[in-house]
Amino acid sequence: MEIVLVRHAQPDWEPDDRAVDNPGLTALGQRQADCVAATLTREDFDAVYLSPLQRVRETAAPFLRASGHKGEVRDWLRETGLPSLEGRTRAQVEDYFARANAREFGEWWDGLPGGERFRHFYERVSGGIETLLGDGHAAGIHEQAGQRLWEIAEPGQRIAIFAHEGTNAVLVSHLIGIEPVPWTHLRFSTSWAGITRLRTMPVGSRWVWSIEAFNRVAHLAPSAEA
Repeated sequence: MEIVLVRHAQPDWEPDDRAVDNPGLTALGQRQADCVAATLTREDFDAVYLSPLQRVRETAAPFLRASGHKGEVRDWLRETGLPSLEGRTRAQVEDYFARANAREFGEWWDGLPGGERFRHFYERVSGGIETLLGDGHAAGIHEQAGQRLWEIAEPGQRIAIFAHEGTNAVLVSHLIGIEPVPWTHLRFSTSWAGITRLRTMPVGSRWVWSIEAFNRVAHLAPSAEA
């Protein structure tokens, strides 16, 4: 089984120097989305899932149009929840994140100030992918000798997921079995419209997840030339 993770393209966070909570894409982001579509439409997928947020929808749109996939929205694929920053200036937004990142590591478990707690975010995403694979793709976790292996009835399946840096980082971390920490998004930081590929590998009669490719961006070269 293979899962292809796509981070959304460059978002227009602060048009006219004022923040918006649910932005679309910049002009560069739209070109990046076209590059993603040009790459992924050469591949076959059994299912495509996406976050409901606008920047992800706009990133997935060219691929969905070209491939004919409808794309299924899953709310649990949202990025970690933030407090509303709507209307703040760019300087105010930068100050908010600078203060948040300067906190001692123990405070990072609380999530960003005023936002979703990390443990809730991790449980939302990890629980979401386990349910999705179990209910829709005949893949479930098998505990053996303290290890989390997978039973997969149809190992040839291929799934595309369009989401966010934090969401995709949790998916990678959880599937390959790394202990969750609130800086998971730094461990698996990706570029705008970067593509990561996970594939199952056999271990006896079970399966484990392996990172086949991480944060590939070569497909974005045409967007920089425009």
